[in-house]
Amino acid sequence: MTRYFVDDNGGYLGGFDGEDIELPESGIEVPTAPTDARQTWDGSAWSEPPVARQMVLKSTVMQRLIDVNKMGIAQGALWAQPNAFARWFAPDHPAVYCDDPDAMAFVAALGLDPAIILAS
Repeated sequence: MTRYFVDDNGGYLGGFDGEDIELPESGIEVPTAPTDARQTWDGSAWSEPPVARQMVLKSTVMQRLIDVNKMGIAQGALWAQPNAFARWFAPDHPAVYCDDPDAMAFVAALGLDPAIILAS
């Protein structure tokens, strides 16, 4: 039978099964595992699962900028900021969080609504 443990702050430590395993020394046993390991135990129940942050493909954002004739301005601004350029065009990161503060500020600086341009 699997036994589940949290730390003093309600943080999930894990599920342990078997008789020859070492249980967490300061762990507090709880009746069930959380549905998401980021949830915390309040003494009687698990917190709500965290809301997944939404992402949008950068290519979608660029197409939206093209659609409103702002891609040239955006491209010039990115070329003027090497760190922003590198971050935006990193090939191993094809998407950006819809609530990314830098992306939101950049879109707002273009005079556009981040909620529209960065929508998932």
